[in-house]
Amino acid sequence: MRPIIAIFISLFPVIQASAQDTSKPKQVQLKSIEVISKKPLLEQSIDRTVVNVDAMISAASSNTLEVLNKTPGVTVDHNGTIQLNGKGVLVLINGRATYMSGQDLANYLKGLPGSTLDKIELMDAPPAKYDAGGGAVINLRLKKNTILGLTGNISLSASQGIYTRSNNSLNINYNYKKMNWFASFSYNRDAAYDDDKTNRDYFADSLSVYLHTHVKGRSNTKGIRLGMDYNLNAKNVIGFEVNAQQRPSIYTRGYTSDANNDSISKGFTYSDANWKNFSGNLNFLHRFNNKGHELSADASYISYNNHDEQNLNNDDDFFHYRLWSDMQIFAVKADYVHPIGIEAGAKSSFVKNDYDSRYYNEKWVQVDSNSNHFIYDENINAAYISAKKKWKRWGAQAGLRVENTNITGRQPGNTAYATSVFKRNYTQLFPTVFLSYKLDSAGNQTLSWNIGRRVNRPNYQQLNPFVAFANSYTYETGNPNLRPQTNYRTELKYQYKQWLGLGLQYNWFRDIIFTMSDVVDNIYITKPDNVAKGYIAMLLVNLNLHPAKWWDMNANIMAGKMQLHGEAFSTALNSGTYSVRVRLYNQFDLTHGWSAEASGDYSGRNINGQEVINPRYIIYAGVQKKLWHNKATLKLNMDDIFRSSGQNSHSAGVKDSYYTHRGLYDSQKVGIAFTYRFGKETFARKRNHSDNTADQEQERAK
Repeated sequence: MRPIIAIFISLFPVIQASAQDTSKPKQVQLKSIEVISKKPLLEQSIDRTVVNVDAMISAASSNTLEVLNKTPGVTVDHNGTIQLNGKGVLVLINGRATYMSGQDLANYLKGLPGSTLDKIELMDAPPAKYDAGGGAVINLRLKKNTILGLTGNISLSASQGIYTRSNNSLNINYNYKKMNWFASFSYNRDAAYDDDKTNRDYFADSLSVYLHTHVKGRSNTKGIRLGMDYNLNAKNVIGFEVNAQQRPSIYTRGYTSDANNDSISKGFTYSDANWKNFSGNLNFLHRFNNKGHELSADASYISYNNHDEQNLNNDDDFFHYRLWSDMQIFAVKADYVHPIGIEAGAKSSFVKNDYDSRYYNEKWVQVDSNSNHFIYDENINAAYISAKKKWKRWGAQAGLRVENTNITGRQPGNTAYATSVFKRNYTQLFPTVFLSYKLDSAGNQTLSWNIGRRVNRPNYQQLNPFVAFANSYTYETGNPNLRPQTNYRTELKYQYKQWLGLGLQYNWFRDIIFTMSDVVDNIYITKPDNVAKGYIAMLLVNLNLHPAKWWDMNANIMAGKMQLHGEAFSTALNSGTYSVRVRLYNQFDLTHGWSAEASGDYSGRNINGQEVINPRYIIYAGVQKKLWHNKATLKLNMDDIFRSSGQNSHSAGVKDSYYTHRGLYDSQKVGIAFTYRFGKETFARKRNHSDNTADQEQERAK
């Protein structure tokens, strides 16, 4: 704790000296007409926070998931679950959903180099335009230039922890007359290392079990992105974009269980998987005039395929899994914007998820009782309308989104199981209201309030009732009876320029989905369920400070209380905790093209269903040097300097049992990165463009 406390203490002497705008004046060198300006890490607006990724020294040598974990307000746990200010999120890329969540989304973002990111948009209270799924929205904006001529950048990096990793990308733009072509190529080499130790006590049988799981793996991700915008005339623009990604991976997972120090069981899993993604988008924009009167439309097709072959040995018993999943997504939408303050739109999405799990014994004969075929179809039809109005000091915005959801899940059945089908249809309304008031005529101080309703739908695989083997004492299964989790949120916020933001936020949840554990014959059977209602009340503080000409600081603080009320497997689940999350980010402008950064993150006690997570902290640092007239940059950084980010947790509310858990991961790394910008950057042309769609359903394919 001492290193991070020392960083926190450095904050207080500089607050008074920092009550000024964090933006720095641009320096113009008239000889070469070169404009040199530094973007701040964060930019605040009424409905979102924008993170400029290039302001992070460590971004070039990190993948996108690692960049998110260093972003103020965002947390990523060891399972890859992403949250913004304590709420689940919907992750978009260029305004389009990924249609994935959980470990699948984490693996996808690990294969996307941080050097391909331009901005990260954090929307804690998304307006009606965005899909209602997810408590908050994170939109990842990839690099795309509109400068005339041929421009681009290349980024090469490597990092070393227990294993070697590499993130590399090439981004190219060619803007000529009416056409703007853009392309990117990326290669990512990733590795995994998890060392988990769990001690379980079973009260009824006076049994103690020690579980040790060790995961190692490697993957190589190759990606390509190609697109074009074409100005038909002054009023009409058409465009397309295609993306493809392939991620072959090999993982091994070994486990040992020891019951009462006299009964040892061992198992080993070898996994050889090949994951592929393809997406295509067509978009159209019509400008009625140059005052913001627009109509946009687009259509997207996305496919994901993962073929995983697993060989398992458990106490010398051999069996084999063939896990194949195929997902097809089609989405269309249209949006209309009128400069008087009216926005409206409609969208339809269709998702088909085919998950085929085949189990074979040691003679390679399929065992139907352990095999499963699950087909999930989902159609969501949505429409929204919103209106906003500004007066001299007042501002107001209200919106209403309606979503009609139709889902069908079925298991075709085999010799061991009969065919089963479940269907669900429901329509929900999602209102949002924003009010703002300028406390002074210059608008330097703003008071705002918002309220809204959102929903967290179950991940696709959470609905699959198939029982999967994890180890001799742990099985996992899904739940086709899951209901969507409803979130209500309201916030009162004060903003002073760009340097101070204060928010009081209250979130109320109903039908909370947690993955819970029931104990049957000393076996933990984990299953997602709607087990609780509860609330999170918190104070949010964001400070952008400028203590000296050479020092910029951002402090993001979240403090509050979480309370749950519910029941899991006839056991009361009534737990609450006070917690605090503090993240400090320091940037130092040194002489002769040198700069540095140092950041720290402290996470207080947290609750996740039946698990209580203990406090932990992590420290990052980096240094960079500008080269070749600022065209190139050499960066060196270190993550988790004190290797302090491992997770310690214990159970709360598991029936007739108690466990403690310790997880260690390959988080301490040293990285080096080289970036280079090429092309003649002159005569930038301003263009309007709208988000491509498939908007926000990809968040739930687990």
